[in-house]
Amino acid sequence: MKTFYRDKLVPLWHAVAEAVASFLDEAEYRLTLAFCVLFGKMPRKVEKRQWNKSLEAPVLIDAYDWTNDRLIFSVLVWPPLESAPEDARSDKRERVDMVLSVISRGSAEKAMTTLFETDHGLRWDHKRQVWTAADEYAYAYTSEQE
Repeated sequence: MKTFYRDKLVPLWHAVAEAVASFLDEAEYRLTLAFCVLFGKMPRKVEKRQWNKSLEAPVLIDAYDWTNDRLIFSVLVWPPLESAPEDARSDKRERVDMVLSVISRGSAEKAMTTLFETDHGLRWDHKRQVWTAADEYAYAYTSEQE
């Protein structure tokens, strides 16, 4: 009886439980979505302010391998256009700190030896339509950021 129970009933029970749980998850999702739609709690587009590229530049974060000074990757952190102009500077600083924190925790988890350099001095090159760093390396700009 033990082998029949282990070989036949346990997998059947797991399959039934999985099907019921999947059904309940889907039903909960659909009911929550229907409730939100009926009561007008749909996501709305956030108002964004105009971006003045000459005043607000993105911040460049370069991550280097600490052992051989080889560049691993670069990240551009864009200014928060959903913030009010008077809060934009502090919100941008928070965003940069958050990105650095996330990358640091990830590299620490993987035991990577990383060194970060942050460049707050990117300049907009009107002629080439790119952001340039202090070393004159160009970072492409696409209209999705606006």
